[in-house]
Amino acid sequence: MSFSDPITLAWDAGTVTMNRINQDSYGSVYYGVSGVRRFTLTVKHSIPARGASGESHLVRLDVEVYDANGVLLRTSSAWAVVRTDGGIQDQEESEDATEALVDFLSDANITKLVSRQN
Repeated sequence: MSFSDPITLAWDAGTVTMNRINQDSYGSVYYGVSGVRRFTLTVKHSIPARGASGESHLVRLDVEVYDANGVLLRTSSAWAVVRTDGGIQDQEESEDATEALVDFLSDANITKLVSRQN
């Protein structure tokens, strides 16, 4: 099962539509533009060889911000990795761990994180 195409991403008080621009057996890349921002969402999977551990799943958002002349000012990125080591992935356990982390990342805790609190 694949993610939808396009993906609608909530951004600030609005949304950004992101279209799939690349797909292979282990991932996809989505791209969208809103004003002076360029959005790239990457989804990748790393599946270990038979008998090995280290299965991982990555989702990463890169946001490039340009000035009115098209000069890149900065790139902000956020990503999450779901990884299993030391055995075969238990999908329910991986989902529970991811949901707990996403729930922890409330607006208030994100503010604490990016303002260097610990």
